[in-house]
Amino acid sequence: MRIDYKKYIVENNKNINTKIIHISDIHFAHNYNAKRLEMIKNKIKKIKPNYICITGDTVDIHDVVYDTNYPDLKKFINDLSEIGKVIISVGNHEYIKMEENGFGKTENIEWLKQLKKDNIIILDNEIYEEKNISFIGYNPDYEYYYKYKEKRPEKYNKELEKIIEKTKNKYKILLVHTPSIILRDDNYKNIKNIDKISLTLCGHTHGGMIPSFIPGHFGIISPTRELFPKNIRGNIKINNNNIIISSGIMKLSRKSKITFLNDIYGSNIIEINLKDKFINKKYWFYKKNMVFLECKQDRA
Repeated sequence: MRIDYKKYIVENNKNINTKIIHISDIHFAHNYNAKRLEMIKNKIKKIKPNYICITGDTVDIHDVVYDTNYPDLKKFINDLSEIGKVIISVGNHEYIKMEENGFGKTENIEWLKQLKKDNIIILDNEIYEEKNISFIGYNPDYEYYYKYKEKRPEKYNKELEKIIEKTKNKYKILLVHTPSIILRDDNYKNIKNIDKISLTLCGHTHGGMIPSFIPGHFGIISPTRELFPKNIRGNIKINNNNIIISSGIMKLSRKSKITFLNDIYGSNIIEINLKDKFINKKYWFYKKNMVFLECKQDRA
C-alpha cells in the first residue's frame, strides 16, 4: 500500500486562505484492509487541512453495512472529523444497487446520513455554507443517468442549475461524484450559471487506470468501459473553474477480482491550497526580491 499524493494551489479573489484535502472512492467492502484507512488518516493528519472533502463511493458493496468490519469505516470518518471539517457528497455506490428490473436505492445512503454531526456534513443535493464558502453537493438521478449511459444530460443539467441558483455570493465549491456530468461532450457550456463555480471536486473515474506520473487528462478506460476517454483525471481549468478529479483511494472494486492493482497504483490524496490572489502575489513578490537580495549579498 502506498500514497499517491498531489498538491495544487488555487487562487481566488474572495479573501480565502484555507487548506482542503480531497479524497474519493474509498469503496469500503467486506474484508477491507483497515491499515489502508489508518495510513490515509495519518497522512491527512500531517497536512492539517481545514476541510476534508470526500466525493462519493465511500462504500463498494451494497450490503456492507451489515458486515462485521464496517465500523472501521465509521471510525475512519469520525477520526477525520477530529482533524478538519468533513464534507461528503454522494456517489453511485451509496445510492444504487443492481436489480433485475433496473436500479434500487441501497441502505448505505441512510447509514451515511447517520454519521452527520457538527463536523461531518453529508450533502445529497444540498448546500453547506460557512463563512465565505458555499459547498454544493450534487447527486444526479442515477437511474436516469445509467439508463441513458450519461448521454442525455438535460435532466441533471436542470437539477444542478437549481442548486447553484440557491447559493449566496460566496466562493462556490461543487462536489459531484462523476466529472462527466459537466465535462462529457462539452456539456459544461450547456449548464446555466456553471461559471459561478470556482472549484469542482470529482471522483468516479479511478484515474482512467493510468498511473499518475503519466501527464495528461486522458485515460485507458472509463467506469462505463469507454476506451481512451478524455477529461478523466488531473486538474482541468475551464474559465475560472478548476475541476480537480481524484483518481480514488481504490482503483478497482471488489467485484473486479484483480484488486492487487490497488496497491500498485496507490491511494490518491489531493491537497488544495486556496490562496487569496492579492496576498499570494504579494508573497511571491517579496520572496522573489528576498532571493535577489540574498544572491546579491553572496556576490559581495
